[in-house]
Order: sequence, then C-alpha cells, then structure tokens
Amino acid sequence: MKVTLDEVAARAGVSLATVSRVLGRRGAVAESTRTKVLEAMSELGYTRSTLLHDAPRRLVSVSAPGNPEHWQVQVCTRVAKALQAHDLLVTRPLVETDPEPLQTAIDAGAVALVTTTMTSLNTEIPCIRVAEQSAGAEEAGGSGTGAADVIAARLDLGGGMTTAFEHLRAIGHRRIGLICNDSGELAVQLIRRFLAEHPARNLGLDLEGWISRVPKSFSGGSRAVLELKDATCTAVIVQSALQLHGALYGLRNRHLQVPRDMSVVGFGDSPTMKFTGPPATVLGLDVEGLSNALIEATLQTLRISRKGLPSVPPVFRPRLIARTSTTAARR
Repeated sequence: MKVTLDEVAARAGVSLATVSRVLGRRGAVAESTRTKVLEAMSELGYTRSTLLHDAPRRLVSVSAPGNPEHWQVQVCTRVAKALQAHDLLVTRPLVETDPEPLQTAIDAGAVALVTTTMTSLNTEIPCIRVAEQSAGAEEAGGSGTGAADVIAARLDLGGGMTTAFEHLRAIGHRRIGLICNDSGELAVQLIRRFLAEHPARNLGLDLEGWISRVPKSFSGGSRAVLELKDATCTAVIVQSALQLHGALYGLRNRHLQVPRDMSVVGFGDSPTMKFTGPPATVLGLDVEGLSNALIEATLQTLRISRKGLPSVPPVFRPRLIARTSTTAARR
C-alpha cells in the first residue's frame, strides 16, 4: 500500500510543510525534528527519498504550462539544455503541466519536475518551480504549495504592475485596462495584482469592467482592446504577445492610432515586440536569472551541487522597456 506524505507527517507529529522542508532540504528544520521525520519515513516504508540518491543518467521532466507564454518557453529551453550538460536525461519536447503527460513522465522514472508554472502540481517527486512574490502560503503550510514543491524563484508581479501603472500615470493615463487570458494561473495572478495596484482602486470605479478575459489569440486581443476602448480606457496592459499583436491590429482596423488614441504595454518581451507597429513597450522578465535559479535549485535538490538551497528564493521584478506604443494621453 502506498504511503503518503500526510501519513509521514502524522506519524512524526509535524506539519506537511515541515516534511516538505526535510525532503527538499530547504529552510530551517531542527535536527531533532528532521530525525523524527526520517524515522517516520523508515517506519512507514516511505521510499521516495531513495530517488534522490546518486545514480547515473537520472531522468528529469522539464515542463511548461499548456499554451505557455514566450518567456516560459525560453526559460524551459535554457533549463533543459543546462541539465543535459550535467549528464541528466531530460524529457523532450517540453511536457505540458497536465496530469496525464506528467504522470507518464513520473511512470517513466522521472526523479524531479522542473516547471515555469506558478501553481502547485501536487506531485510526489520534487517539483522545482516559480511562485508569485506575494504567495507565501507554503511556509505556513497553506494549500497554495504542494508538500514536494521547491520554490526556486519568486516573480514580483505586483511590483511589475506598479511599474507599468507608474509609467502610464506619468504620461497622463488614469483609465487603464487589462487584457489577459481567460484561464491559467498567470492570468489569475495578473488580475489580482491589477486590482490591488491600480491607481484608481480607491475611487469607487468598477475596475472589473476594465478587465477583458479572452482566449490567448490574435482575435481575442483584437476584440478585447476595442471593448476596453468603448469602456473609455485610454491605455491597456496586455498579457500575451498574440493578444498584443491582435490589439494593435484591432485599433488600426478602427482607424485609431497607437499611442495617440490608446497606449499599449505588453507583459513579457519577445523578439517580435521590437517590430510591432509601433514597437511595443513591455514589462521584460529576466529570463536568464529565472533559468539559473531553476537550474541551481534542481542541481541542489538532486544533490549534484552541494551548496544547499537558499533559505529565501531570489525575487525577480519585471522591468519596463519603454518603446513607442506608449505616450501621453490626449487632453
């Protein structure tokens, strides 16, 4: 009969989060507590930790969310290449974070999952991932993080949204909308930060009416930007590159000009953002830094590196790359 982490926690008389810290070798755990957890694992016959013993050519699953953003694909590609250089087998192509393909990778012998998704996948093998900066529930044993999760880095979406708002306010905008995906954890987090950081949040306005949740598609962005324009927004923040391209087309198709009639800020940079019409102002992400954080956390979790996991994961704040899709609003 399979032994669960909940059973280990109950036998040791500790929280699930404590068991996770012992297994992931992260955070401060008293030696007596660590001993209790290890003894409970031994008594119950829990053997997941044996997957972490040194062994040649171990398999690691590197995965991106379904329908990923460009920066998530970039990070996964860099991580996969680096892990292969450390003599690890990596599942290719990238496995989407859906239950069936993930379970297939685990059944094939994967000893760890590395992912750019921002929500827990509740795996029984170590899951090395990114989290949103304000989502600190895992240290308190909250439901936002699985017991096997190892948070390699945090993304400061709130700080990024504040940066975008400050830029748009400085050039005269107050009625700022958001175009985001109609599903996915990143969209959920962006909406939450949009509502929390919006400069008009205390003015009694219906900010929900300035959020357009649409499919991650060219047509979705084209439709959404016109809906927000009709809702009197003068600027928009856009989640995906496809939506941004669609938004620019939709405005042109109505004979509106960017940035004269609507300023546009994208989330995440990509090679195409320099060549949109006009070139798009974006919140750029530190792809190299995020990649390195995931790589280091994976090597430490698998005991390839002996440095040990940092007690506080590094935080990455999106930075504004100002191009010509933003300028002062008309008065």
